Amino acid sequence: MDVIRRLNELRLERDLSVYRLAELSGINQSTLANTFSRGTVPSIANLEMICDTLGITLSQFFAEDDKPIALSAREKTLIEDYRKLAPPVQRAVGNFVKEIASKK
Repeated sequence: MDVIRRLNELRLERDLSVYRLAELSGINQSTLANTFSRGTVPSIANLEMICDTLGITLSQFFAEDDKPIALSAREKTLIEDYRKLAPPVQRAVGNFVKEIASKK
């Protein structure tokens, strides 16, 4: 799998600049710019932060099937609202949701 190509596709699908993706994910802008300009594969930690920002899991990122993930209108709204949050708040929300989900 071409990680950089996949990241770029996902970024462009969501109409995000490299700068905006860096801002939303909490990753240093120059680090992310190097990922795209030099083809530097991000660390797993950074890739996970990027995936969180893009609204997907690592497993969805690495899934080889190209079937799009169907989201309900409610899920789309939730993701759009999540993307407006500052990165520390996004992480807190993510941890909160994981905690609730683990107690099913």
